[in-house]
Amino acid sequence: MERPIRLRRSLLSVPANREKMVQKALGLPADVVMLDLEDSVPVEEKDSARGAVVEALRSGDWHGKVRAYRMNDMGTPFAYRDVIDVVEAVGDRVDVIVVPKVNDPAEIRALDYLLTQIEQRMGLKNRIGLEASIETAQGMARACEIAASSERLEALVFGVADYGASVGMPSRGVSGHGDAEVDYPGHRWHYPLSHMVMAAKAAGLAALDAPYGDFRDEEGLRRSCALSRALGYDGKWAIHPAQLEAINAVFTPEEEDVKRALRIVEAYEEARSRGAGSVAVDGKMVDAASVRLAQVTVASWRLIEQKRKVTPVSE
Repeated sequence: MERPIRLRRSLLSVPANREKMVQKALGLPADVVMLDLEDSVPVEEKDSARGAVVEALRSGDWHGKVRAYRMNDMGTPFAYRDVIDVVEAVGDRVDVIVVPKVNDPAEIRALDYLLTQIEQRMGLKNRIGLEASIETAQGMARACEIAASSERLEALVFGVADYGASVGMPSRGVSGHGDAEVDYPGHRWHYPLSHMVMAAKAAGLAALDAPYGDFRDEEGLRRSCALSRALGYDGKWAIHPAQLEAINAVFTPEEEDVKRALRIVEAYEEARSRGAGSVAVDGKMVDAASVRLAQVTVASWRLIEQKRKVTPVSE
């Protein structure tokens, strides 16, 4: 079964236990709305928050958005209930489960087995996807293994704050990018960003960058988006609705990129119909990786166009 291509320019995280925030988020221009059961939910509200996730997935008007929730990490006593209680209640009304603080590929494989059992028991036809958050030195060191651990995995996500803490980087208390203006001669997140996107793309996955901490600093946000976009990232988390417009704009393919991608896809399909083993576009040979990238660009552009048709008037 091929991995679905989902539009992931922007992901907005919302505490699952805050009903008004959840309802507002469903009417915002985020590509992905993620109902959070992890960091933003107090321990004493974990059980009731699962019920809120079920209600939102069952009855919410998602306007074509990717339907996601973040479970608690696999080292907690909440994780198995986050999967069983939610998925058995909503079936395939959830698209993706985000797995935080992944340190070992075995965590993803275990979730794959569990979801497979639930899907078989319930007769679900659509496979539920997984996203793995890389938030520690251990997880970053094993990013390639994690990326290749399951066909159910669709994306890797960079967790900048926890990663910085795990390697002992000094922090000024900003949760996300924007806390990098310290005594360092370059961009101190360059290596983990580059390493993680390489691991993701080598396994055919999407790559999502961490949020920018200061939602009032639009210029800084756009710089952060442009940097991760230049490295090959597909999108970025948002911590505030005010960030969504800028994030979507930076991660929307340029018109010329779309036109070239269309030419590559058309040439590839035409070559396949002739049984040819090579593809040339604009007088240059195109390799398999470029064809795959072009296919993703075209699919993303079509999803953007489709989303524009179903976007609520209030946006």
